[in-house]
Amino acid sequence: MSVLSQVVIACAVCGLVAASISAPFLLPWSLRVRYLVNAPWTDPFLGLGPAPRLEMRAVTLSALEIHHGDIEVAFDEIGGRRMSVIRFDRSGCAPWVVATLDGWMALRTPLLMMTDRGQVHIYGPRDAVTELTIAGVESR
Repeated sequence: MSVLSQVVIACAVCGLVAASISAPFLLPWSLRVRYLVNAPWTDPFLGLGPAPRLEMRAVTLSALEIHHGDIEVAFDEIGGRRMSVIRFDRSGCAPWVVATLDGWMALRTPLLMMTDRGQVHIYGPRDAVTELTIAGVESR
């Protein structure tokens, strides 16, 4: 086997590996959210898992209300029946945060919600609302 054919085979293998790694990020947003939630637990090759205190869930917003300076948001898990109501401290929120959450709720947009040490980060297809401080949690 010549050196040129070895180089071609090596390039083909590298291309296949790169394509298999990047393919999930080319999926539509709803499938990408489900992949991101499940991939850390099922990744046999890289073995990358989330930090021990990091919780990731695929959710949609079902209700949004403002109570006494706090934002109360009800989340439904995608593929599950669990519903959580989280109250966020509005004092640290910019005005556009409520508008973004309201838009996601109206469109029933699938979202990636990450919780870490009393902070919630919510990622949508084109925008993110990060570092929301939890004031209270209620599961239903």
